[in-house]
Amino acid sequence: MIQGEAASPATEAGHSTANPELIRLERVSRLYKMGESEVRALDEVSLHIHNGDFVALMGPSGSGKSTLLNVIGLLDTPTSGAYFLDNQAVQGLSENSLAEVRQKKIGFIFQAYHLVPRMTAARNVELPLILAGLDPSERRVRLRAALDSVGLGARMSHRPDQLSGGERQRVAIARAMVMRPQVLLADEPTGNLDSRTGEEIVALLGRLNASGLTILLVTHDPRVASHAGRLLTMCDGRLMSDAPPAEGAP
Repeated sequence: MIQGEAASPATEAGHSTANPELIRLERVSRLYKMGESEVRALDEVSLHIHNGDFVALMGPSGSGKSTLLNVIGLLDTPTSGAYFLDNQAVQGLSENSLAEVRQKKIGFIFQAYHLVPRMTAARNVELPLILAGLDPSERRVRLRAALDSVGLGARMSHRPDQLSGGERQRVAIARAMVMRPQVLLADEPTGNLDSRTGEEIVALLGRLNASGLTILLVTHDPRVASHAGRLLTMCDGRLMSDAPPAEGAP
């Protein structure tokens, strides 16, 4: 759905009306003050993402992709407009409430992995569980399941410097999944990887999506975007197109 056009869920690309809505943005803008000037990083973006969608987001540098991802991930706050996550209006929530929603419903993976260097893969994955206050027996079950799901059950005791780039990203994905979120936000997850390893990571994300996980992925690579069911393109803070990858690819 191109911004400004009305569309029913049945006409939006890449999802079925059988799946309930998970993310809804209504005319969301984000403005930043740069000295005496004003930068409109997001310009009245309206967007609907349903449970089980696999959405890729593309656009030139400065188009607003990262700002949109941060707003959806509750790391940034819109200047205007409305944002609903799982039918809950998130604007106006306290910082503690936002952190709780983020912890329970959203997983993040990044280009740079953001693993703790001195911790093993298992400890890196366990960290969100510790912060959430889960008991040790539940933590062990969850971290083992998360690492097994990304094919690293045999590498639990390895530190990041003992792992390849692809293995580090798999640990990061396991860490993002261990709290069993509803949506996974991926910011250039293949940006630091060679093409073959990147394909393996995208294939892994595809399997997670097939299991029911909603994924929003920012990428500069059309080959990565082609794995998604929908492709959003942005320019100058505006959502320019929303279509299957073959139709919407730059």
